[in-house]
Amino acid sequence: MGLEDSEEKLQGFSSETKVENVNEAIELFNIAQLLDTEVRLRKWDENTYNRYKAKSPLLMKLCAKFFREISSGNFIQIEEGVCISYLEDFWMLIEKFKVYERINKDTFKRFLEENDPTLWVILKHKRIVDFFGQELSSVLRVSEQTAELIAHNFLEAGEKIRYYFPKELLPSEYEEILKKYVESENPNPNYLHLIMIYNSTKECPVSDKLKLSAKKAYHKYWENNQRSGAGINYGVEISFGDIPEGVRHSTEGLISKYTYGIKWLEENLDYPTILNNFKFVFEYFDMFWRCTFVAVESQMGVFEKHIGMKGKREYIRGTSFNMCNMTSTLQMNAYYNFLQKNNIGLELVIKWFFEEYLKEEFGADGFVYNPSKNDASWLDKCKNISSEMDGVLKQYRMYVEDGQIDRELLEMSSEHIVLGTVPSFLKEKYAYAESTDMHNKMHLLFSDQSTITYTEKTKSTYNSFCLLIMSEEMRRSDFFEYQLPSIDWLIEKNVVYVDNNDVLRLNREYVAILADMYKHDVVCVQYYGKYKPVLTEMKGLNDIRTESTLFSVPETNYLNYMLNRSEYSNGKDLRNKYIHSTYPMEEDVQMQDYMDLLKIMIIIIGKINEEFLLK
Repeated sequence: MGLEDSEEKLQGFSSETKVENVNEAIELFNIAQLLDTEVRLRKWDENTYNRYKAKSPLLMKLCAKFFREISSGNFIQIEEGVCISYLEDFWMLIEKFKVYERINKDTFKRFLEENDPTLWVILKHKRIVDFFGQELSSVLRVSEQTAELIAHNFLEAGEKIRYYFPKELLPSEYEEILKKYVESENPNPNYLHLIMIYNSTKECPVSDKLKLSAKKAYHKYWENNQRSGAGINYGVEISFGDIPEGVRHSTEGLISKYTYGIKWLEENLDYPTILNNFKFVFEYFDMFWRCTFVAVESQMGVFEKHIGMKGKREYIRGTSFNMCNMTSTLQMNAYYNFLQKNNIGLELVIKWFFEEYLKEEFGADGFVYNPSKNDASWLDKCKNISSEMDGVLKQYRMYVEDGQIDRELLEMSSEHIVLGTVPSFLKEKYAYAESTDMHNKMHLLFSDQSTITYTEKTKSTYNSFCLLIMSEEMRRSDFFEYQLPSIDWLIEKNVVYVDNNDVLRLNREYVAILADMYKHDVVCVQYYGKYKPVLTEMKGLNDIRTESTLFSVPETNYLNYMLNRSEYSNGKDLRNKYIHSTYPMEEDVQMQDYMDLLKIMIIIIGKINEEFLLK
């Protein structure tokens, strides 16, 4: 209830007022709360407001009096009369005024069993849960609500309402509750997804067997819905053809089609060009040698970021990520088969890079790569490349740290490679937004959710403030009153300035860095040349942090997602499942995994090559 609706009640309210039912008592409490937080209507002058505010203690007193008269004898009847919009307030007041202490356990048990209450409202209140732990546990063991409450509380990521579970309901019982849910007739696929990617913990143990059951139920749900025509299909097609240009791209509906000029590929089968093709033809890397198919926040729409359930420690992906990874995997598949037809094994090219190219071009001697045999099974190829991947990263780390590769010392090492700590030759290789100010600046400038993008003058022509300012001559007077504080803040921070004609202009060097960071979640410091002083200033203000690693944070996150489950509960675990023999038995899946592992090896080669070039 708002104050607008409450004014009539306030006008007629006095010490003689009687509270007729529970909803009136809750309304009095809400009005008192609003008055105590200094909320007032514009039409109220100071005297009117003070007169109403003086009634606040009496409002609270009458509400408290009503609730303190609730007991075992009338509790169920009163609860049944609560308006649904006041249900949360009702239980909050039950806890606030300690009403639960006057309700005997048998009455509360009968209420739970006969009334089928909304349990999440009750579980928000710890003192009530602790007091009626035994009664709530009995109901939670059999209620259809419980599994989703457990999933929400323990499996789902993000800021959310916390529920308190009674200590009488043991964590070891959660598994059976979740199992019944997975096997039920209509489980929600969002909760199935949370269960199947969840990494088991002491507070909520989930077995691999249950995760597998959830996975099967999840896929069954989507198979049934695809057959019924639900959902949106999109995809990628890759082919080689006789075309004059290097690559031709077209779209048909939601299908993206790429055709690559086969003549160029057939005429350029030398090893250096084959590796260069992954950057310049297939675009695995951008101009700054950043991997192009990692997940970055700017590529995700507002619905992908905020709508739907996300598991704790889940690698968050969006449609753009899925399309880029689908494209890069199909590119690898097609190019690998093309090279095979031309009697070239891609792993032999990889061996050449480490054992010959690095030595001849940079004097980096001692690198060893043992390629898979060409006629090996997909399984053996996956096992071998997973092992060799660790090997070359350890060799590279040793070369950076010691300036040489000591094979004897390397052979003694059984240390696990941590991708995020593999060092760089270069100091301050990457820069990342560190301060709240930096994130606010990027949001205001580039986000399509920015509050300063729309104006009456330009309507919805531009999807970012930055594009608006670059495209139109805009003045402060062109913006709404509510937008001016944000614009003035950008002016104060020297991101935007006003020229002699009162036109808003961008601080180009500063905004260029912000744009790069917003788009990629990272800036590659070594390529910024004349902009270095701007980056130095940003670091001096603690707006950015710099790191010296082989992989950027977005790349490290992607590699962890692909190779293991140490960081992400939904990781593909490619490396670990082949090294630890928990691999899938289907040959087509092994083949697909091998293509993904080859992709990752190409990323490693690209990043190491960049290191030596810049060094």
